[in-house]
Amino acid sequence: MPATQPSKKLRALCHEHHMEMRVNQSLLSNEGDVIRTLTYVCTEPDCPVHYNTSRGYFMLSQNGNVEDQDMVPRVRCPHDGTPMYLGEIGVEKRDFRLWRCPQCEASRSNEEGLVGSQPSQTL
Repeated sequence: MPATQPSKKLRALCHEHHMEMRVNQSLLSNEGDVIRTLTYVCTEPDCPVHYNTSRGYFMLSQNGNVEDQDMVPRVRCPHDGTPMYLGEIGVEKRDFRLWRCPQCEASRSNEEGLVGSQPSQTL
């Protein structure tokens, strides 16, 4: 089965370590189905954080199962509903987050208020 290709090179950052993620081919298992896909993975050793444009951020266990999704940001583009990725953090203002859409290239920051994010979510 062919892997899905990212449409372009993204500079997605890990939401935990704020490091640039790298593209990696992964086998994902969810509800018994195994899918080969290209995902962005954190470069920090043993970090389970992954991102892809269809699912958004998710955690992957050692055996390839998608873990509890309550631990990851759920930021969606207000224009097309695509899961956004963390594209930039503040250097001097550490709590600043800039989220980008991989489809329409829209961006939103946590200072503007994110449309479509869950109210209980901390960005």
